[in-house]
Amino acid sequence: MRKTTRRALLASGGALGVLGVASALGFPRLARQAAPDGPLSAEASALLERAWQGLDPARVIDCHVHLAGTGTGNSGCFVNPRMQSALRHPIQFARFSIYKRAAGIDDMARADDDFVERLATLARWGPKHGRFVVLAFDMVHHEDGTADAAASEFYVPNDWALTVAARHPDCFLPAASVHPYRKDAVAELERAVARGAVCVKWLPNAQHIDPSSPRCDETYRAMARLGLPLLTHAGHEAAVEAEEEQKLGNPLLLRRALDAGVKVIVAHCASSGHGADLDARGQDKPEVDSFELFLRLLDEPGWRGQLWGDVSALIQFNRCDKLARLLERPEAHARLLNGSDYPLPAINVLARSGKLESLGLITEAERDLLDEIDRHSGLAFDFAVKRVARRNGVGFADSIFQAPVGLYPARV
Repeated sequence: MRKTTRRALLASGGALGVLGVASALGFPRLARQAAPDGPLSAEASALLERAWQGLDPARVIDCHVHLAGTGTGNSGCFVNPRMQSALRHPIQFARFSIYKRAAGIDDMARADDDFVERLATLARWGPKHGRFVVLAFDMVHHEDGTADAAASEFYVPNDWALTVAARHPDCFLPAASVHPYRKDAVAELERAVARGAVCVKWLPNAQHIDPSSPRCDETYRAMARLGLPLLTHAGHEAAVEAEEEQKLGNPLLLRRALDAGVKVIVAHCASSGHGADLDARGQDKPEVDSFELFLRLLDEPGWRGQLWGDVSALIQFNRCDKLARLLERPEAHARLLNGSDYPLPAINVLARSGKLESLGLITEAERDLLDEIDRHSGLAFDFAVKRVARRNGVGFADSIFQAPVGLYPARV
């Protein structure tokens, strides 16, 4: 499936729109995997078994798995209406169409439950599986603490993430999402932790959160006290168009959380876009690759044991050069965590095994077998790629795939 030639159509929001329209018009292979064509071959099974060598499945965690929904089944989720209007908002509609196909949603009347059940099936696929942190996603909030549903791309309430994890405790762990400007932020964090939340998810660019604002301080103190790590996006965010909002993804803004004692996980290792070098002298700050800003933070000795990066989305064609860079830095592997960013691994045009082979990260033979695994589970494909990828003979350390002691609450 992935060896067919594909054009670089997702390099921009406009290209994403083209793909989404094509998907909506009946080209599902762009954004949804084919059904499995029988059991794995002996060779593909052996590769998957090799991927699990050295790992304890009870400790294996994928820290970055999205939930989404439209509100069916009393989930409380919503998707902004502009994402469902092809004529008025074609780019947002395109994006939503891709995500629906990637998640295997056919019946919109059961969309939320179908999303979860398909995810659970993929999570449990294969002879072994770990656990997956499923993410709530709070609304945009203003400085005065009021919610703004109209400005929010989508919403996944904490109760839905907690419910989903309770339904499938063998494979899911819940993450809360609490906007720090909320008047009840601390109380909501405490409630979520009492019900089993293991971390907090932010996407500052989309949720309009300034991680360096004093408005976050009370929330940071609560996270540190409760032992909740913050999983936060950094770098460019494709769903955001305003430059002022993109600035909120600057990795250097996270120093305030670190100073407050919060354990911070930088999603995608800030592997997309650029940010102002806030450490530079003078008022005119040069723009620097966000990934380089993340590496700067990672190299600061004061944050050891407190700052991590997750490798979610790094198998994508537009980020896998950063995957290669991290493979070349084995000294940093103890600071990395595995994540898939599901449902993105199920978007065929994003994760291209051919690009991985061309970079020398996998062999041609491995590519064929990984493509076979992908036809059964995009989650297994994402995991297996990262387990077999090599740069100059060096692969990712086992520790990346197993929960570090002390990162999550003790019950994990």
